[in-house]
Amino acid sequence: MRALIAIAQKDLRLLFRDKGDVFFTFVFPVILAVFFGFVFGGGGGASRIDLALVVESDTPMAAGMAADLTADPSFEVVRHDSRETAIAAVRVGKATAAVILPASMKEGVEGLFTGSGIPIQAIVDPSRKAEMGLIQGKLNELAFRQFPRLFADGEAMPRILARAREALPSMQGLTPTQRLTAGGLIMAGEAFSKSLAPSPAPAPGSTDAAPADPAVDAAAPAPAAAPATATTAWSPIAVTIEELPQTRVRPRSSFDVTFPQGTVWGLAGCIGAFAAGLVVERSRGTLARLHLAPIARWQLLGGKGLACFTVAMIVQVLLAAVAVVAFGSSIAQPAMLLVAFAASAVCFSGLAMLLAALCRTEAEANGAGRGAILILAMIGGGTIPLFFMPPFLRTISYGSPFRWAVTAIEGAFWRDLAVADQIVPILVLLGLGIGGFLLGARAVGRPLVR
Repeated sequence: MRALIAIAQKDLRLLFRDKGDVFFTFVFPVILAVFFGFVFGGGGGASRIDLALVVESDTPMAAGMAADLTADPSFEVVRHDSRETAIAAVRVGKATAAVILPASMKEGVEGLFTGSGIPIQAIVDPSRKAEMGLIQGKLNELAFRQFPRLFADGEAMPRILARAREALPSMQGLTPTQRLTAGGLIMAGEAFSKSLAPSPAPAPGSTDAAPADPAVDAAAPAPAAAPATATTAWSPIAVTIEELPQTRVRPRSSFDVTFPQGTVWGLAGCIGAFAAGLVVERSRGTLARLHLAPIARWQLLGGKGLACFTVAMIVQVLLAAVAVVAFGSSIAQPAMLLVAFAASAVCFSGLAMLLAALCRTEAEANGAGRGAILILAMIGGGTIPLFFMPPFLRTISYGSPFRWAVTAIEGAFWRDLAVADQIVPILVLLGLGIGGFLLGARAVGRPLVR
């Protein structure tokens, strides 16, 4: 029994000596549980869709819908003065969609019962296609919620019903029974509207009150709006969902959108490979022997950083070539894309040096080091899209280089952002890379103390 216990104690000591094994055995499962708990509602608030709202209509319905959109727990709404600024917010990734309540809503309301629908527009980021259905459904729901207010409008509702009464005789494809039923519905709507908000009594000689006799109705002039036909599917709400318009090119396929994610995973592989190799050389004394050669310390570490930078550039250019040649992707700004590639390569090369400095053994580099990379990828949107995350995790994601790399590459690859909008992610990547390299090089150059 003593021998059995001694063997068990020995294996436990070996386990706890290896930081990589300790990390993946005890720490990493806790991190995964907490992370997915936050993602699926464990805390930090529910994930909300960012909307850029533009209200061009001065109708009560538009005002009510804007208020309901702002109060809806599914959305985080920011008001914009023009549709250009709202679309720009979608283009730079600050909003998932731009919702526009156009000035033509007034005509849509006036022609509500004559075949035309109340128009609502939404321009969605093409990388957020999964949310298009939710946005469209919510817009329809909130628009229908405005109808009690519309019927209570003592000024607008009589005009709407009068216009419907005038258009009824010219509508095609209606049987006499349907025409009679429609006239009854219009009369009921007039009575219901008057009961909610009594309108002023008509002036003497006014022709607002339409006759109930269908024969007299037939003599009424037709409205300017095109009448509904049997082949027209009438809907009171006309929600139009469009993808973000591009200034030069459009994403031709989903590969345009997924390419940046694939690129940063290639960069993550560079980190793991070069960090592990540097740790091996450091732990086995290879770096110490290289110091004896007629090579300056900065040349030695700079050469290793240059190798990682070169591989990172090759990986990114290769993936871009595959996307263009094999899948028909188009690059909006080739020059800025190369700048984004270089900034990302600098960032991940510096992080590789920093990771090598933090790990003392090859097992730590392959264990805890790769685990740290995976965590950064998780919070940076590499495994789960950022829009699925609650606000708490989306805020934390700004500390992940994965998020900044995706932002920089997307801006030049398919978003076609203005250069000014691409400066911030590029500067952040360069800062992370240079800072990580300087800190890592200082620690790597020191003798390894066991």
